[in-house]
Amino acid sequence: MKKVLLVGLLCLFCAGTANAQTKRTLTLEDVIKLARQNSRSARQAETQRNFSYWSYRVYKSQLKPQLLLRGTLPNYINRSTPVTQPGGGIEFRQVNQNTSDLSLGLEQVLPWTNTTIALESNIARFDNYEQDFTNYQGDPVGISISQPLFQLNPYRWDRKIEPLRYEQSKRQYVQDLENTSQTAVRLFFNLLDQQKNLEIALQNEAANDTINKVEQGRFNIGTTTEDKVLQTEAELLTAQSQAQQARLDVQSRSLELRNFVGLNEDVELELIPPSEAPEFDIEYETALRYAQENRAEFLEFQLSRLEVERQVAQARAQRFRADLTASFGYNSQQVSTLDSIYSGNNASGSTVRLTFSIPILDGGRNRARMKQAHERQRLTEFTIEQDLINFEQEIANAVRNFAQIRDQIEIAEKRQEIALKRFEITNGRYLAGKVDILDLSNARTSKDESIRSYINALQQYWDAYYELRNLTLYDFQNNKLLYNPLLEYDPRTDSVVEREGDQ
Repeated sequence: MKKVLLVGLLCLFCAGTANAQTKRTLTLEDVIKLARQNSRSARQAETQRNFSYWSYRVYKSQLKPQLLLRGTLPNYINRSTPVTQPGGGIEFRQVNQNTSDLSLGLEQVLPWTNTTIALESNIARFDNYEQDFTNYQGDPVGISISQPLFQLNPYRWDRKIEPLRYEQSKRQYVQDLENTSQTAVRLFFNLLDQQKNLEIALQNEAANDTINKVEQGRFNIGTTTEDKVLQTEAELLTAQSQAQQARLDVQSRSLELRNFVGLNEDVELELIPPSEAPEFDIEYETALRYAQENRAEFLEFQLSRLEVERQVAQARAQRFRADLTASFGYNSQQVSTLDSIYSGNNASGSTVRLTFSIPILDGGRNRARMKQAHERQRLTEFTIEQDLINFEQEIANAVRNFAQIRDQIEIAEKRQEIALKRFEITNGRYLAGKVDILDLSNARTSKDESIRSYINALQQYWDAYYELRNLTLYDFQNNKLLYNPLLEYDPRTDSVVEREGDQ
């Protein structure tokens, strides 16, 4: 007996623990906020934003001077090696020596002309361990210039492309967050729809149980038939099955939403539907203007044009190649001490070199290369024109769809009010014995469909609204621009801050 009581108490405790699951109430705004903070898609957008920021910093750093220390320490040889003799023969002799060199230089690229200028000082040391002596040679100071001729200047094109690419990445970050908001809206209403289905299923289960008991009582006093009693029993079983399936659907949708917004704890979500659908007008011309000013795609069009123009210039520059290098400075003779490099009699020295490669016969390669580049440019223009048409059509459809959905919400809300009132009246008349079970079933079905239709209309409205936000990067409800060109990533605080000046 004690064991039975103990098992019973344990069962009651477990049931109480299960029923005490934490409940969390969330509105649509709460879910969107959590998704933008915690979802994997939001974190991926942040990572891509940070990557684009550092890519741009790499480009900017290439325009700044570099202080470079180069060297070979050591280059040691201790082996028998072939040595060319004055008469042209070769003898293998034991060599035990080390050569080292070290240079310190300041290097700067001039992006306007693709010229590299370097100011450097270098030292070389030679150690012969067989004969036990050490020699030094160095250039205390020297300047060198390297200039590609008739070639593509990559810095000239980078100055046009890289700032645009960075600006595009900032806009894309805002769009990615808006995509996250759209997904959050969809998952919110998916769960809300299933919660409403569960609520309807539980109500129907309770109502069918009551109806079955009423029909049983009427059958006992002879005011109804057995087939109606059997019908109510079948409908009760169907309602119980639907309620069970609705519970499973709620659990599945709840898990999907929790995983997306980053709620790892096992909580029961209770969603509060939006109390209203704000009413405001959106003009197509206004939406298109915001899209053209803010969307990353319109910068992508500019980047595509610049890229193919660069490819045309690259094809033109490949006709021939020439490089001019020159250097001037002071260099020392071979000396036995390190300080003699800087205190000895150094002589000035200079070098000039011009290398070139000019094809005499190329088999039509250059002409074909130019034609290929020009056709690629034409193809890109055709693609951009079609993308512009498609995007403008997408904006037009979104604006028109939003306006139609707003009207549907009013209809769905009014239909829900009528269906609920009709069901209350029909249910009262059924209990009074004035209508049969078929009329009550029709009224209940109409009521359930109207509730689902209203939730579906709300979902379509908020889906359409956040789609327009994404397409334009503009909040029409609050008259607020979602994209701020002055905002950018700050690695010191690992957050987005407003830029105070040119970076």
